[in-house]
Amino acid sequence: MDHNLLNETHPLSNSAPRGFWKLGIVILVSVLAGLLLFGGGTYVWAQQYEGRIPPRTSIDGIAVGGLDPETVRTDFQKRIDTILTNGIEIQVNGEQKELQLSTRTETALIDDVEFGLDETFAQLLNAHRENPLADTYQMIASFIRPTSMTLPITIQKERIQATILTLFPETELLSQNARFILTEENSEWSIAVQAGTPGTEFQWEPFFEQFSYQLSQFETTPISLTVMDQAPRVSEQDALALVETAERALRSAPYELVYEESTYELSQDDLIAMLAPGEDQALTLLDEPLTLWIATFANDINQTTRDARLTIEDGRVTDFIESLDGRALNEAQLRADLIATITSPSIDTTDSIALVVDVTEPTTTTSDVNDLGIDQILGTGTSSYRGSPSNRRGNIQNGVDLLNGLLIPPGETFSLIRALAPFTYDNGYLPELVIKGDKIEAELGGGLCQIGTTTFRAVMNSGLEVVERRNHSLVVSYYNDPANGNPGTDATIYEPAPDFKFKNDTDHYVLFQAENLTDTQDLQFTFWGTTDGRQASYEPPVVSRWIPVGETRYIETTNLAPGVEQCQGSHIGADASFTYTVIQANGETEETLFESHYRPLPRICLVGVEEITTEEVVEDVTESSADTTLEETEATN
Repeated sequence: MDHNLLNETHPLSNSAPRGFWKLGIVILVSVLAGLLLFGGGTYVWAQQYEGRIPPRTSIDGIAVGGLDPETVRTDFQKRIDTILTNGIEIQVNGEQKELQLSTRTETALIDDVEFGLDETFAQLLNAHRENPLADTYQMIASFIRPTSMTLPITIQKERIQATILTLFPETELLSQNARFILTEENSEWSIAVQAGTPGTEFQWEPFFEQFSYQLSQFETTPISLTVMDQAPRVSEQDALALVETAERALRSAPYELVYEESTYELSQDDLIAMLAPGEDQALTLLDEPLTLWIATFANDINQTTRDARLTIEDGRVTDFIESLDGRALNEAQLRADLIATITSPSIDTTDSIALVVDVTEPTTTTSDVNDLGIDQILGTGTSSYRGSPSNRRGNIQNGVDLLNGLLIPPGETFSLIRALAPFTYDNGYLPELVIKGDKIEAELGGGLCQIGTTTFRAVMNSGLEVVERRNHSLVVSYYNDPANGNPGTDATIYEPAPDFKFKNDTDHYVLFQAENLTDTQDLQFTFWGTTDGRQASYEPPVVSRWIPVGETRYIETTNLAPGVEQCQGSHIGADASFTYTVIQANGETEETLFESHYRPLPRICLVGVEEITTEEVVEDVTESSADTTLEETEATN
């Protein structure tokens, strides 16, 4: 009986009743069916997000999960366009003015704020996996752990500050430190002290914190910029304590500066103009007179780095320009050495300071060009500047002169900004009128985006790697693609950003041949080198959407006579794209999709007035309908 009982109750018994096995099979089938049902249901649920933004995703607090990415991108782009076009109101001491976030030239619009929209959406869509099971798991993970993203924003703070200072020109009055008053009697100098004066200063740090936050939230409510009283940083007592040291420094002049075989002198008269009490309770030298004095001899020392250059005519090298090392007087070190010397001068001997000069070797030396094997055209890019005004044509020619013949070593990332800088009269640039807010100003270097666009096309036709490229903010006929007249294959540059950069990812030097075909007013840039068998091309750009312009905007200005209007034309907006294809010698194909958004810009007219109208501040706290749509849609997913 015990044996039978064991057989009846032990689950592994070979003689277990048939009923028990039937029950086990039913349970097992039910479990498997449940798993299949759950798994299948989960898979079907996850497939709802194919081609859509993963669930429970938000961008700067705006829910976007489950939505079509292009719909969301268009919505966000519209918000960004509105802010960049209209600007943001700034309040200072109860006075409110509009801060424009762009500089308008005849052919371009340079934004002082950049939103990383493409970067954000690329990251969102990268959450999807090619494998269906892996993608299902990723969607479940996204549902369990919500994704909260922040739209990257780059702010050109120096440009914003400069614009605000022109809007409120008499508000910030910097405090003046106590200073020395020098008098001469019987060839002896005596020093008295004049007390400093208090001033007012903008509080930039909290302003930019609020400015950045509001941009991330697409808020356009006015931002307050605080002005605070500022006491002199050097008091009268601090200056009096340094009088004896200053008198000793004067008596010990002149001071000798030495570089190689050359000698320069800091005389007593030179020192009088720059000697001052410093904030650290020590003597210092005033920046402006010190800089002017250094300029009297710095040109004897400084020398611009020059790479070796080649000239190509009729498909062969005809001449080359030798390379030069660059030399730059280290002015910061000279200032520090001067202050240390005058603070503790020698009593009986003339103090001598060895000038520190920084040497920069050229990227490409004369010896490098002896046997480069440059004998083939890698690719050519073209663009037309027909109809450009005189100064723009002059700047384009200057850019061509600076680029033509440059040699780019293998592996180097080439920067157009670096190659074309500095943007000064001395470097050959001419002014172009630009609109900054309600001001019309002259700015050097207009037209260099023609250089950027032509270089971009030459790079792609040569199969080189594009490292950094930004399209223009506006559709401009100068930059339309020669294949079909559509926008999309342009590249903008503006110091310090954006830049256009590409990499010489070949194993040989690349020669940059820049030509200005003045008869037809076309640019033709050709890259020469040694081919490795790659083939490259780009498709003519396709416009997926044209965006209409709004109504004319009128901006008051005191730069024009009352009643006089100065207007610039409108620009239709567009979304365009094209594919850049490189086929390597081994048959491997690399494709890069370039997408460009050009925002619509209405006709803008500056209207001359005697005094700018101050509008009553009205705070708008309502949300756009787009916000509601996005949030309501997310709630249903």
